[in-house]
Amino acid sequence: MPIPFIPLLLGGAALLAGGVGVAKGLEAKEDLDRAKRITERAQETFEKAKTRLEDMREETQEQLEKLGEVKRDIYEKMLLRFVESFDKIKNVEFKSNLTDDELVLDKVGFTEIRETTLRMTDYLGSAAASLTGGALAGLGAFGGAGLLASASTGVAISTLSGVAATNATLAWFGGGALAAGGMGMAGGMAVLGGVVAAPVLLVGGLIMASKAEAAKYDAYANLDKAEAAAEDMKIARSAARAIRRRTEEIHGILNQFIDPFTDLLDDLEDLVEDKVDYGTYSEQERKLVSVTGAYAKTVKNIVDTPIFDEEGRVTKASKAMLAGAQKSLIELANM
Repeated sequence: MPIPFIPLLLGGAALLAGGVGVAKGLEAKEDLDRAKRITERAQETFEKAKTRLEDMREETQEQLEKLGEVKRDIYEKMLLRFVESFDKIKNVEFKSNLTDDELVLDKVGFTEIRETTLRMTDYLGSAAASLTGGALAGLGAFGGAGLLASASTGVAISTLSGVAATNATLAWFGGGALAAGGMGMAGGMAVLGGVVAAPVLLVGGLIMASKAEAAKYDAYANLDKAEAAAEDMKIARSAARAIRRRTEEIHGILNQFIDPFTDLLDDLEDLVEDKVDYGTYSEQERKLVSVTGAYAKTVKNIVDTPIFDEEGRVTKASKAMLAGAQKSLIELANM
């Protein structure tokens, strides 16, 4: 008996359709597997860059905090001693036998040192002004003049009033908070060129073939996002590294000033205990006053030169300051 043609045709069509369905299913599985592999690669790329940036951020903040501790000690244990001793001297002649005019401390310069030092030590000595890691980082980055730029009497230094509170880069290093008027970590990352939002790296499970293919293309798009984010974070890491390096350089030059400046302060304190009328000082004693003032002026300049600006870039002023400080150190050592 002959096989009916129509049922045979329908049966063949069903088999063909089934075969196509299997092929589509296999394609969907391949697309999903590929999407997952690409997603894993994208996630790994992003997380590795993020970890490296975070490590650099922590290293840089640690150096800023260490520098902040040194600057705090300089204000409390050195500049304050200088101001208190110099204030006792009567009839001071702001003339000097120093050969470099840049080292000579004049009346305006002393007034600036005096005002900043007294305000800083007042803050540092107040019960409300205990320095957190972030505030130390702010002091390391900007010095007393920067921190006090917009502060009013009675405002705790921990609020980071002035330039430090609004500097997004410092906020990223932990020196500021949104509540203190800063831009927070996101602001700092934006300034440094980083990307804080991770790309969406999600791929579904068993989905239709058309959706699986879309997932594959979404995964490629996410990989592009992750690679772009990683590149941005690499730029941010370089910026943070430059800040850390400059911080270490400033820390190093300050350490070279501390011992000789301390010795001079000891001698100056002994001098003003004995006599305070500048008119009765010998040439050697007048030179002691001049050289100690030169050290105070130079150290104050180092302490208050900002390391980075609002764009998160290391300042040209800090580079020029380092060169000038090294030159001054050599000249002062030869006096």
